[in-house]
Amino acid sequence: MQLFNASRLSGGGSALELEEELVCPECGATMVEFDKLTEDGAVFIWYTCTREDCSGQWLTKRAPRMCGI
Repeated sequence: MQLFNASRLSGGGSALELEEELVCPECGATMVEFDKLTEDGAVFIWYTCTREDCSGQWLTKRAPRMCGI
């Protein structure tokens, strides 16, 4: 399921792509879910880079209808 493609909004460049694999906007390595918070019906998900020497992070906000809540 394609959720979001940030590179379309930023005109290309290095941006997170939330399609099948999360990609770090800083180094291009795979990202994994790090933390999840539900607030006011929305779900906020923090992703972190899997590369040890990279501090890349990404935050997404999903509406309840996108999360099946």
